[in-house]
Amino acid sequence: MKRDYFAQAKVTVRKQVAIPKKVRKKLGELTEGDYLLFYEKGNEIYIKKGVLTLKE
Repeated sequence: MKRDYFAQAKVTVRKQVAIPKKVRKKLGELTEGDYLLFYEKGNEIYIKKGVLTLKE
């Protein structure tokens, strides 16, 4: 059976997940304090490493 997904993570009781190594590698170096941005397109969610900016 063919997998349709790139990686998987299990949700903890506190609704947290560890970012799988394959995903971290694709996102580039992640360090404490970095932001991950979540985008919705249709019924799918995309994750991107990013910077939050404040609007006035």
